[in-house]
Amino acid sequence: MKSKYCVSILVSNNYNYTSILTFHKNGLTMRYYLSFLLILLCSFSGLSQAQSAQQKNNEAVKSEETLNQSEITQISDTMKLLTKKAQTLKGDRLAIVQLEIYNMNEKLRKVLKSAVEQSSVEQKNSDKTLLTQQIQLQTEYYKFYLSYVEQKLDNLQTEIEKAKKDDRLLMQIPLNELRIGQAILYTEQYQNYAWLQSLGIDTDKSISQFEDKLQDLAHFTSAALNYSLTYQESLQRQLEGLSATQAEKINLEISYLQRDINTYSKALSRLVDTADSLNINTVELRHELFTATGDITHDLFSWAVLKSTFVSWFTQFSSWFVINSPNMFFNLFMFVLILALARVVAQLVQHLLKKAVKAPHLKLSNLMQQFILSMSVKLIFCIALLIALAQVGLDLTPVIAGLGVAGIIIGFALQDTLSNFASGMMLLIYRPFDEGDWINAAGVEGTVSHVSLVNTTIRTFSNEVLLVPNSKIWMEVIINRTYEKVRRVDMIFRIGHKDSIAKAEQIFEDILAADERVLKAPAPIIKVNTLEESSVNFIVRPWVRTDDYIDVMRDCTREVKMRFDAEGINIPFPQQDIHLHIVGTDMGLNLSSNPTRTQD
Repeated sequence: MKSKYCVSILVSNNYNYTSILTFHKNGLTMRYYLSFLLILLCSFSGLSQAQSAQQKNNEAVKSEETLNQSEITQISDTMKLLTKKAQTLKGDRLAIVQLEIYNMNEKLRKVLKSAVEQSSVEQKNSDKTLLTQQIQLQTEYYKFYLSYVEQKLDNLQTEIEKAKKDDRLLMQIPLNELRIGQAILYTEQYQNYAWLQSLGIDTDKSISQFEDKLQDLAHFTSAALNYSLTYQESLQRQLEGLSATQAEKINLEISYLQRDINTYSKALSRLVDTADSLNINTVELRHELFTATGDITHDLFSWAVLKSTFVSWFTQFSSWFVINSPNMFFNLFMFVLILALARVVAQLVQHLLKKAVKAPHLKLSNLMQQFILSMSVKLIFCIALLIALAQVGLDLTPVIAGLGVAGIIIGFALQDTLSNFASGMMLLIYRPFDEGDWINAAGVEGTVSHVSLVNTTIRTFSNEVLLVPNSKIWMEVIINRTYEKVRRVDMIFRIGHKDSIAKAEQIFEDILAADERVLKAPAPIIKVNTLEESSVNFIVRPWVRTDDYIDVMRDCTREVKMRFDAEGINIPFPQQDIHLHIVGTDMGLNLSSNPTRTQD
């Protein structure tokens, strides 16, 4: 096909016919068909005198019907001149003239349509003669061009079958053009028959033959469309596992095949619309058209089309289910079996690990033990799930790749959470505290109730439950008050400067010796620490087990107070004495104060 146009001319007896003109302009393709080269040369030869006489008789009449007849005659004369001129031209000039002939014929059909509508309303038989002759002439020429297009399609199809595969794809383009042109010819030929019927002409025999040909063409187009769709699916399945070169060739073939599918869809749509006008049952054809294109039109919502569509879907599903159900049920059984086995394996592994992590030589914290047990079970289930999905037939490669991409996205979205997670891992590795420990961290003091990879649960001594993010705990100072098994109780007691230091020391020693919770080693420390303005300060530091820390500190303080009271030892506190002096003067009394500080 040339870049600008393509013209095919058939010579039969004394008649020249132009079949189909495909004119490309600005990237758009327009089909110009039925260029009637000899509308007035031969077929009008027996009618020219009658037309001329009728035109002369009607020159004085200015009615609407006379104007239509005059316009029809004028267009026919113009087409006659253009046809003669086209016989002497070639190349681009010939294409231009043929395009003009086509445009004139389109104009003629519009005038004929307007005239038919006026004639059918006014019912004036005297005005129908020329109109009937013109439409009958159109009908005969459409019959010829339909026959010519069918022959041309057969020839092109034969040439395509003999051509090489690469050439075959290119030769398919003009073939598709002819298929759509053929559908358009059927649409306009039916319009010709409809015009004749409105004029009272008996066309039952012609329409009957036309219906048979239309149905045959529609069913053939539907079958070709179905074949193209099936072949396209087959090519798409072949793409798996092919090299880049082979895949490129198949993709090219699929692209040309998609063009065929579009062509068959457009042609079938026109043929179905024409068949509907003839009251032909088009339910199956419209169902096939909907399956191919997926376009939802008002015709789809008719009960017949909907019923056909659902029946077809149910039939396809039933066939698929019968073929695939055994394999599907087996895969489902294997899926459940693999998960059940994973559960059994997880319980066995958890039981074995529970004993292993509690081995004394490992010295694992409770938090680490729970983490190992929990992660082992989850890891087993994840692996089992991937194996089960692979057994069902799911390709894990894109799933794993998708998880990697999703992991990156989630990482950016959950930066704070990941920071807590990383801090939780550091807490697991370095073990600064364990569950049940008394800690002071992130400004919170209490007993560690639970530790996860994201946060730590601390129960305060007032029985409040606090969830502290791991990142805050890890980034600040952590005081673990129960990390060691033995702790020193630091206490400070004060006596007055007048009290006996030795007596006070003896009291401290007696109290600590009487308390069984106080450890003998390391030995308690009882020393005079500082001499302040109002007191002598002692430090008393016994060693106790960590669990007894609070009780020993409180009980020892109580005993010291009671023994001091019994032995007459004062616990001093700061005080200030104020002395007032009265001074007499001539003006009266003058009170002045001279405060002095004394210590009792």
